[in-house]
Amino acid sequence: MTEEIQGIVKKTIFSSKDGRFCVFLIEEKESGKTVTVSLNSELPYIGQHVLLRGCWFKHPRFGLQFKAQQMQAFVPEKSEEIRKYLSSGVIAGIGPAMADKIVDFFGDKTLKIFENNIDALLDVPGIGPKSLKKIKEAYDEVAGLQDIILFLQSVNVSEKFAADLQTLHGEDLDIILKEDPYQLLHDIPDMHFQDVDKIALAMGVSELSADRISHGIKNALWYEYSRGNSCAPKDQVYQEAAAMLGLSYDSVSTIAADFTGRDKPDELIHEGISYFYLPFLYEAETDSARRIRKLLDMEPEGRSVNLSLERFEKSNFITLEDEQKDAVKKSLDFGLVVITGGPGTGKTTLVKAIVYAAEQCGLKVKLMAPTGRAAKRLSSSSGREAETIHKALEAELHENGEAYFNKNQSDTLSEDIIIVDEASMMDVVLFHSLLSALKEGTHLILVGDVDQLPPVGPGNPLKAIIESEMAPVVRLNHIFRQEEGSGIIENAVLIREGKYCCPDENGDFQILYTDSEDDAFHKIMTLCWHFHYADEDNKLKMQVLSPMYKGACGVDHLNASIQKVVQGSDHLPFPFAVGDKVMQRRNDYEKKVYNGDVGIVWAVNENKLFVRYYEKEIEYTRAEWGDLQLAYASTVHKSQGSEYDTIIFALLPEQRIMLQRNLLYTGITRARKKTILVTTESALSQAISSTRTQHRYSLLLPLIKGMNHE
Repeated sequence: MTEEIQGIVKKTIFSSKDGRFCVFLIEEKESGKTVTVSLNSELPYIGQHVLLRGCWFKHPRFGLQFKAQQMQAFVPEKSEEIRKYLSSGVIAGIGPAMADKIVDFFGDKTLKIFENNIDALLDVPGIGPKSLKKIKEAYDEVAGLQDIILFLQSVNVSEKFAADLQTLHGEDLDIILKEDPYQLLHDIPDMHFQDVDKIALAMGVSELSADRISHGIKNALWYEYSRGNSCAPKDQVYQEAAAMLGLSYDSVSTIAADFTGRDKPDELIHEGISYFYLPFLYEAETDSARRIRKLLDMEPEGRSVNLSLERFEKSNFITLEDEQKDAVKKSLDFGLVVITGGPGTGKTTLVKAIVYAAEQCGLKVKLMAPTGRAAKRLSSSSGREAETIHKALEAELHENGEAYFNKNQSDTLSEDIIIVDEASMMDVVLFHSLLSALKEGTHLILVGDVDQLPPVGPGNPLKAIIESEMAPVVRLNHIFRQEEGSGIIENAVLIREGKYCCPDENGDFQILYTDSEDDAFHKIMTLCWHFHYADEDNKLKMQVLSPMYKGACGVDHLNASIQKVVQGSDHLPFPFAVGDKVMQRRNDYEKKVYNGDVGIVWAVNENKLFVRYYEKEIEYTRAEWGDLQLAYASTVHKSQGSEYDTIIFALLPEQRIMLQRNLLYTGITRARKKTILVTTESALSQAISSTRTQHRYSLLLPLIKGMNHE
């Protein structure tokens, strides 16, 4: 049941780095008691009079709290309330001493003076024309923010967006809300379509306006994009848009049938079904298919690599398998080659052989991988420099917030052979950017394990190329690695074939069965202690994995619990502390750190934080802390492209929605030396038997095979 409480904000307990969550104390108006409040919004000011709507709950560690869903701020009325309000620093140029002078001079009328006759502040000793100008500007900002908060509350949209709206648009906000309220979808990424739609309807946009329905369809396509789809059937898009807009399917489809120009989605018809695209995904799929066919049409150059292979074998004291020699020959002969195989099947040796043979033929080679960790591993194993695809393509961020690659069809890569490791991680957008940067005659070699999880982003280019059966595909099946970690490889093969895995004699692959999620949590924490995860040398050599963020064995709870052990306390002044293992959450083209990069915090204060990555140190301002998350535990998806000495992997019935064979296979193969699976028989059985993966809508495969899209 929703309840209301009123009070004066007394003290800040916590404010999240992204300004979207806070905990504070209020002095309740009726009882005078101090109440702890949590709120998913900006932190209110000390001394602010607030009305809170929500419910009481008991926090397991911090006791009884009021969980507020909404907050309404009031203007302080009494002198002491006003004094606290102004002393909080809410208005730049007014500190505690100046607040005392102003309130002593005007008393209870202080804020009315601010609102109706702010020039009267010149009568207060110590305030001159310069000080008054600064106070005026700051007060206008505060007053404007309060107006935005009241408006958002009136349309039932969270006031947490108020500060961003004011910062981005200021005095122009009224014009934008009247002329193009849906612009907010692009301006504030965290704002959901439903929030913007409420604002648009409140500003007078008709429920059946073509502009509203157009934006509803685009939002449905963005929803499909978030699920890994490059496109979606037209009828499905109309149904989703209708549900979001609260309209009938017939209303949406009838009005959309008349769309032209920018309102009309890009469309392809395949086997009688119409598919809608977002513009950039339409270009990515259609142009990628064209470029792939161009690579496939390259005439074989017939280079002889026999002598190069003999020299490579002699200098490395190895004998290549026939399938490896065949792969080297095809890589130098054909425009596009796929090399796929599981762990221990010789992919690394093969890459080294290709590089050696290519350079013997006078060809320039470039090695890439989708993530920083994968690139570092490729560089270490090959003995050659490897870069992330983003770095190789010279990614930058434009002023409009969109990523741009300086290496493209106008300024191509200079190398003759491009080798991409962990190619299964590339979505169709990144793959298209890579294809666009290849010069005429460049050979592209994609190396990856097609049995791993699909890309996080839309499409699955590697799978589409393999299934097209138009490109040479080298499948490596022979397992070479017999040293430490071979038990992991043997079980990976069993899992890939749908067979039950089992512990090996050497202890490389262990299974710890558990009878509950709480028991599993305690087992994982014991393992972290046993393997000295808190030691500086081990943080980047170990990784705890979980399929999901929520739950006792979810990534969030595990990270908080391991951090407490590492830091020796759960009462830290900041969300991150020196020595914490952290992960970058988004691509930052200016800092040149990318989603999934892992580093260690080496310095932090209330304004800045410094993270040491593999080859660089990056500074984060307080406003940028939201780009980081703790990384003691990670999802399996986030771990792709990485290898660790030891993996501790939680796989439980509570995570049933994620229990699939490719997730289990991907997780256990992140370990070089030891995998410890904490699971139940039912969860493990479900994961091994389930080959059901979410279907992805993409037309790249038929486009590669020659589907006409003109």
